[in-house]
Order: sequence, then C-alpha cells, then structure tokens
Amino acid sequence: MEQRIGFGKRLGAFVLDCVLCGIIAGVGGTTIGGWLGAYTGAAAVAATTAAANAGQDSQAAAAMGGLFGAIAGIIIAAYLIAVVYFLFEGLTGYTLGKLVLGIRIANDDGTAAGVGKLLYRYLLKNSSYFLALIALFTGVHALATLGNLAWLLIFIGCFFTLGVKKQAFHDMIAKTAVYPKGAIK
Repeated sequence: MEQRIGFGKRLGAFVLDCVLCGIIAGVGGTTIGGWLGAYTGAAAVAATTAAANAGQDSQAAAAMGGLFGAIAGIIIAAYLIAVVYFLFEGLTGYTLGKLVLGIRIANDDGTAAGVGKLLYRYLLKNSSYFLALIALFTGVHALATLGNLAWLLIFIGCFFTLGVKKQAFHDMIAKTAVYPKGAIK
C-alpha cells in the first residue's frame, strides 16, 4: 500500500492527458468540422438556390451552414476522441499521461489487473458521460440528472487519494489502485 500513487502524480497525469487529448481533438475536430461545414454549407446553398434566393442570401446561408457544421464537427470529434483516448486506459491500465509519469493501474494488491477489471473501472469512472450521452439520445432527463450525481461522486471520490489507502472512489469499487509501473507484480 505504501507504493501506491496518491493525488499529485495522478492529477499531473490527468492534466497531461487533457492537454494531449485537447491537441488531438483540436486537430481531428477541425478536420471533421471542416468536412461537415463544407457539407452543410453546400446543402444551405442548394436549399437557398432552390428557393430562388440569389446573391448574398445564398452566400450568407452557406457561411452560416459552414460555421454551424464546423462547430458541430469539432464538438462531436472532441467527444469521440476523448472517449477513445481514455478507453485506452480501460484496455491497458495507463494513458499517455500515466505512461510518461511511469504509473499504471493495477489490482489493489499490486498485481496486474485484467482487461475486464480495467474496463469496469473505466465505466465507473466515466459513468456520468455515458449517462449524459444516453440521456441526450433518449430524451430521458432523469438520466442526465443521475449522470450529474455520478460526476459529483467521482469528483469528490478523487480526493480520497489523499488518504492512507491512496484510492479514488472508483478504485475502491473496482478494487484497483495506481502504482509505479515497475512495482506491479
């Protein structure tokens, strides 16, 4: 238990992951947003031309369609890239931030965790995002509220790493902990 990684290094890995994910999402999002913007801009031009509007009206419609398409593309791409990026943690036990700082997720006894346990931890840790996504697609607002409550529990639970066990709330439930990479048996 004394080899477990506490709050500071885990926060550092998370910040590094957010920066890396933001860069990847920015590049991927602008690319996807550009494609979506071009598509919606072209659709707006076709719609306004069909309605017999000419000149500046069709150009303005194309610009607005392109802008809204680009913004939607960036948001969608950022969300998908973040899910895939952090899913890597659920499959391997580390993210790029954890890898750079030399830490990894393992069982709470210090042995290597299996993919099933890592995915379970990933789902617990990110349950608020999945509930929000399900609420968005189904329209069940109670799921969004439940997702907000889950986020609050996970957020507060992260501060449990300041304690003696150095485990976040999601680690306690999944029976995992974060260790230096070389300390895992």
